[in-house]
Parts: sequence; structure tokens; C-alpha cells
Amino acid sequence: MPVRPASLQPQPYVDVFGDIAVIGHYLRMSIIRHLPEDMTYTQFQMLSYFVRNGDGQTPVELARALLITKGAITSVLQKMETKGHVIVLSDVDDRRKKRVRVTQAGLAAAGQVFKSLRHETGALRDAFTDQEFRDALPFLKAMRTFLMDLGDLEMPSEVRL
Repeated sequence: MPVRPASLQPQPYVDVFGDIAVIGHYLRMSIIRHLPEDMTYTQFQMLSYFVRNGDGQTPVELARALLITKGAITSVLQKMETKGHVIVLSDVDDRRKKRVRVTQAGLAAAGQVFKSLRHETGALRDAFTDQEFRDALPFLKAMRTFLMDLGDLEMPSEVRL
């Protein structure tokens, strides 16, 4: 274990942010190892978002939900549409807007990744109880909300990370 210089006092918030960053990194790397060669992490995030929340969002709503720029979402959607994972349609009420629909092929692609992650997710669920996960949520949600407010950032209320 590294020795902390005596002049430095432990800072729990620094340790929490460090652990969150490491957890995020390991989670992302675990998922990336299971992605098909032609799928990016962001494309999987979008498919996963649709599985959890349904489809029909505008590209701007998706960019906010996935925490990426409007320019990046355009590129991601174009690539996913080419693969047949999504369809971008004109909004029936406002033709100036677009709506994104996930296809059966997109849901199947997400399902394959989820299936290949089954071992890791099973091991995680075996290592921690549902109650431990539930107990962590209020603190994590409060921190997310605080940081969003502090930075005057937006995230749609329907986003469940």
C-alpha cells in the first residue's frame, strides 16, 4: 500500500471520485471487450439506452442522455442507421424535428452484447446484494444532481444511468 506523505490529510471526497473513475473505467473496458468489431462503445450505450427507456427521442435528447455533443450524435446515428440498428424519421407533429427509432436488428445487437456480458454481470450480482446496490443509489444520485447543478448542466429527467 502506498504511503501518504504526513503533510497530506486523507480527503474522502477525492477517494470517492477516484473510485468512481476507476469503476467507470473497468466497466467500460469490460463492455468494450464484448462488443462486436463494428460497434463502438457509444453505439452500444445508445442501444442500451433504448432497451432501458424506449425510443422516439430526438437526436438532441439522445446527445444529452449520452453526454455527447450534437455533432457526435449525428455521426453515431448515421453509422447506426447504415448498420440498420436505428431509423431516423421526421417527427409527425413537427417536420423540422427528427425522431430516432431502434430497429429489431439494433435490439438484437444489444441483446448479443448483454448475453456475452452475462458472466461478468452474474459475478457482480453474486458479489453484492441488491440491498447494497440500493443503499448506494441515493448518495450517487445526490452527487450527480449536485454536480449537474454546480456546473449548470442539463440531463433529461428520464435518464437512468
